[in-house]
Amino acid sequence: MSIISDIRSKAKSLGRRVLLPEAEQDIRVIRAANIIRENGLATPVLIGNDNNIYELAEKHDVKISDKISVLPVNDYQSEQEKTHFFKEKLAHKNPTEEQVQALCRDPLFTAGWLLEKGEADTVIAGSIASTPDVIRAALRTVGVASGSSIISSTFLMEMPNGKVFTYADCGVVPYPDSKQLASIALDSGKTHQLLTGVEPRIAFLSFSTKGSAQHERVDLVREAFELARKQNETWDMDGELQFDAAYMSEIAHRKAPDSPLAGRTNVFIFPNLDAGNIAYKITERLAGAVATGPILQGLSKPYLDLSRGCSVDDIVNAASVGALLSTK
Repeated sequence: MSIISDIRSKAKSLGRRVLLPEAEQDIRVIRAANIIRENGLATPVLIGNDNNIYELAEKHDVKISDKISVLPVNDYQSEQEKTHFFKEKLAHKNPTEEQVQALCRDPLFTAGWLLEKGEADTVIAGSIASTPDVIRAALRTVGVASGSSIISSTFLMEMPNGKVFTYADCGVVPYPDSKQLASIALDSGKTHQLLTGVEPRIAFLSFSTKGSAQHERVDLVREAFELARKQNETWDMDGELQFDAAYMSEIAHRKAPDSPLAGRTNVFIFPNLDAGNIAYKITERLAGAVATGPILQGLSKPYLDLSRGCSVDDIVNAASVGALLSTK
């Protein structure tokens, strides 16, 4: 069974409630909601102007399942509560009434508000909205998780031979400092364990292995590893390591003979976004890996981002991933 099939199977048993706030703009979201419902992966809820959602579905000759709820953004019964929520959340910014009402009318923020209230288990967005917009909505509603210092992302990489790796960060933080990189690594370990059921073995990657080169970028990776190790002494992790020393046991034996990873890494932490993004695309295109992500992490509740070029299946998969992440 592929990792995404396994994730879908596990999601099916959880009965989670998934919010989809781009339904009035994107027919892919409506199609994905039907698949999610038909396969019992979760209970999808479409958020937006209900007339616009049904008009979009009719235009594309798509019937919305009778078992799928459509939740209008302008739900007057909750207007006062929602307004109070955003006024409190943004009190430090002294927002105007107009700014607060704009958030109340925004489907992304409405979804985040419902998630924070506990009326849903995960939000899936980003087929229309940009990553910064999705993250902004998540931060202003559910906020950063306790123990995390930054929002980042991972990709699950399933190789043709069935092996599954986690790559991070490949989509959010351009140049993390050592504290941020340590937080990314620990969050990535949690994500890997939740989605695969396998304990993480984390490598902090660099162009140097155990002092083979001296540079401030190497120092940063080394410091990140030391910070992460102090916060979690249970997991096997090591750094700084070149990729071959992290992945291949024979190379690890020569370059880093005392490494607890011994070439058996399953979570690869890249020193910056350049390296991470390039690596996941090379692995996907040249090695034939199946990439699932970006999976946002570091939030107090799972609010997941999509690529704007996503397929219907990508949305369905993200909903299944979000369902599993809601168990943390």
